[in-house]
Amino acid sequence: MITNHSTNKIQQNLIIDKTERLFPLYKYVEDIQNKIKASASAVYVIQENKVIGEWYSGFCPLTSREIVEDSRFNIYSARKSYIGLAVAILIKDKKILNVDDEVRNYLEGIDEVICNGITLRHLVTHTHGLRFENDRLLKVASPGTIWEYNDAGLVLLYRIIKRVSGKDVNQIIREYVFEPFGFTESGWEITNNNNLVADIFESFENPKVRLDDPTGFERNLYVSARELAHWGYLHLNKGNLNGKQTLPNELFELTTTTHTPKEMINTHQNGFFWFKNENQYIESELGEDVPPTSYQILGASGCTCLVMPEYNAVAVRMYNKIGNPDGYDYLRDIKNFGNLVSTLLK
Repeated sequence: MITNHSTNKIQQNLIIDKTERLFPLYKYVEDIQNKIKASASAVYVIQENKVIGEWYSGFCPLTSREIVEDSRFNIYSARKSYIGLAVAILIKDKKILNVDDEVRNYLEGIDEVICNGITLRHLVTHTHGLRFENDRLLKVASPGTIWEYNDAGLVLLYRIIKRVSGKDVNQIIREYVFEPFGFTESGWEITNNNNLVADIFESFENPKVRLDDPTGFERNLYVSARELAHWGYLHLNKGNLNGKQTLPNELFELTTTTHTPKEMINTHQNGFFWFKNENQYIESELGEDVPPTSYQILGASGCTCLVMPEYNAVAVRMYNKIGNPDGYDYLRDIKNFGNLVSTLLK
């Protein structure tokens, strides 16, 4: 049992057994923090049901509060893994029948021409062929023919979630995860709190805490490094906690299995938004040395949650920087992070 730590149920079942072998990882994350001029960073690593690494650096640029265990970073697009789990829950509850159902089966008043042939599979794998231009939803390619990372499909998916369940993503995730597991450092925020870490921007924009509505769709999900790692741990163990199946295994089989259309061999691969790389795609965000069974989720502030079943491990890093300075190669950085984690955990 861990004392003086988050009291969520996952944390209570982990043992603290920190190891010096992760020092090179902390050094790497700190070097990148300095390079991109983030004011804050954090690392949290779980392996074999043990917290083997926990490290914090810097401060919140608005409050000067030191980064500590309960500091909560905006995880931006990493929130899509929470939306993905909400979709899996609705499939399990038979409110959505199949991942290959067409979008138009679940929505009224949509443009039939634009949405013809688009399935939920296309929405959760960024292969829908849709794009927003001047606030208009356009079809730029046939579904299942291109991979394009944008929020156009997410808008439709969120409408489906609301229509079939009568709930928003926040309500579903709170009901199934946050409340039963005791997550207190994860949530979509509408007001500022002392432990929220403001973002720094590459532009001349002042540091700020992004606040929005609490529906679970907007980019205002703040999570501590340890609870993002616990989120990954829940997926790693497929809902099993200390030998008890606390959430159905099939939820996590759905979210972490590759769902990208099989004919799209040479492109990015996704589960329910989680990034995978079983095809060793050269432009994948997962490092070359990361085991092919691994999956990760990323956010614009520099955060990542990397789940590595081969090593029974989860590794999280956090930053608070939006935008990349000249000379910084984000793709190479995120690959290097995963490669280093893989090397250290072998």
